[in-house]
Amino acid sequence: MNQSIVKFLEFKGKNIVYLSANGTYWIAIKPVCEVLNVDYVAQYKNLREDEILRARLSKQTILLPGDTQPRRYVCLPEQIIYGWIFSIRSESKELREYKMECYDILYNHFHGTITHRRELIKERVLITNQRRTLEHELAQNENFRKWEALKAAEARNGKQIRESERGEIQDEMNLFSQMNIL
Repeated sequence: MNQSIVKFLEFKGKNIVYLSANGTYWIAIKPVCEVLNVDYVAQYKNLREDEILRARLSKQTILLPGDTQPRRYVCLPEQIIYGWIFSIRSESKELREYKMECYDILYNHFHGTITHRRELIKERVLITNQRRTLEHELAQNENFRKWEALKAAEARNGKQIRESERGEIQDEMNLFSQMNIL
């Protein structure tokens, strides 16, 4: 098993135990409950009753720095932990504060995504309008019209060359097919 040394995530001055094992960060549930001031036993029971979270629970053996005995911790993988915290129901002031921080982070992320997209669309409209105006002005210029006609002729010529090459290749393939018959 590929397991790295245990680490601590500090939250509100308290350490939350986590470790990396086989490419997954495992977060210990009990220290999270302690930091958020929610009942660990009740939360563990809720985790076992939730069909999605229950499937992701794992007991990890962790030797804390300075300890002589390894301890078994009930853990969740990092990608699940944040959603689990949102599912906790409690009157805990610490949990309420944490959830409020999470709501702010989510709002800022998605609102930024929405407003960024709106700004990009405004920019596209501006660019398109400028291009159309310039295109209209250029269309009044005789040299530009000649340039457009030459560009169209060049494209037609390129298409004719490709069609001619396909015909020549087909003729050669037919010739080789006839030679193999003999």
